Amino acid sequence: MFKVEIKNLSIYTNIGITAKERKLKQLLKVSLSFNYSVKNSLNLNNIKNVKDYSSITKHLKELIKNSKSHTLEDLIIKVSQSLEKKFKIKKIKITINKTAVAKRYGAESLSVSN
Repeated sequence: MFKVEIKNLSIYTNIGITAKERKLKQLLKVSLSFNYSVKNSLNLNNIKNVKDYSSITKHLKELIKNSKSHTLEDLIIKVSQSLEKKFKIKKIKITINKTAVAKRYGAESLSVSN
């Protein structure tokens, strides 16, 4: 069993409940983790036999950058569904931190996770 973790990936996107909030791009820090297994008989040096975390990271960035979600909760669901379908991964854990909002309230972090 392997565990893949992508921590605090910086992505700018338009997100928020109000039109004013969605006008300006906001910095999100996105963390993603999932587990997967590989048959012992497969060559682990062949990218076709393992999860391509480079492609997963690129897909994640594009998905969030182009998202029309208004809430982090909706965004997490859409991202999870897309990653499950495209990369055949299950039990994805996603945490999204809105850094600017956290600072505005004097908090170190303001995040939503599944």
